[in-house]
Amino acid sequence: MDASQTDELGKKGQEPSRLRRLKEASAFKRQTFFALEDMRCACPFARAVGIGLFVLIVANAAVAFVWVDDGANPFASSLVAWFYRVSTVCFFAEYLARLWTADVLYSSLSPGRARLRYALSFMGVIDLLAFLPNVVSWFVPLTDALKCSVNLLRLVRLVKVSRYMRGLETICRVVSKRRHEIVASVMVLLLLVVVTSVLMYEVEHDAQPDVFDTMLTGVYWSVTTVTGTGFGDIAPITAPGRLLGSIIMVLSVGIVAIPGGILSAGFVAEFQNTSERRIERLLRDDGQDEREGRE
Repeated sequence: MDASQTDELGKKGQEPSRLRRLKEASAFKRQTFFALEDMRCACPFARAVGIGLFVLIVANAAVAFVWVDDGANPFASSLVAWFYRVSTVCFFAEYLARLWTADVLYSSLSPGRARLRYALSFMGVIDLLAFLPNVVSWFVPLTDALKCSVNLLRLVRLVKVSRYMRGLETICRVVSKRRHEIVASVMVLLLLVVVTSVLMYEVEHDAQPDVFDTMLTGVYWSVTTVTGTGFGDIAPITAPGRLLGSIIMVLSVGIVAIPGGILSAGFVAEFQNTSERRIERLLRDDGQDEREGRE
């Protein structure tokens, strides 16, 4: 591992255990890890492989969005089928590579436990489903229903794009940090839906037995009212029902806004913390450079 890559990783805040494992790994394994996790540190060939993998994921998303196999164009159907086969092989190779380099990604764990953690993680399962159903379909005869299931499972490849979207990491951090407040606000919202659905059913059932025929109809009305959707297909006609509906709409304006406010405050705090960490890192790097210059 050359000095420039070591300095760059150190400035990015990589933990010492990961740096140690990167130094101990072979050059091929290091470049494989960089191609999958941090293309900025990779050599030109590894960077090209990482970019090619990203392009392949986006191409799968585009094909899944625009392609409908109606059998009218055999050449296009064959071309898309070969594209899916090539994609399956590439995603299989990517899964093996990520499994191999998991001990570097989860550097605080032993190699075996690190690979198990990756395999059981959410993105590990997504990477597995990106190729496994298609591989199975090559060797096992499938019914029409199973073929449809395999085609639907190809859509999980779209989730792989999230690995390259750094903004989603910020969202996940905010949700994780504010999970207790979010769960509490959602519980209040669910409580409001349950209570109001029962009350509205009891108030309107006798006046509209065909409309409010079950408690689930009350739940449907409550959800559409609380969320502000208001399709208008179900509405109270009695005076107590309309009064109850008005009260619910006024209460829902504040209650529905609570999760959004919590997330907004979390994003502001996260961006402030990120800026502070960046400033601290720059000051620390400047101080280190100044000390090295004096030495």
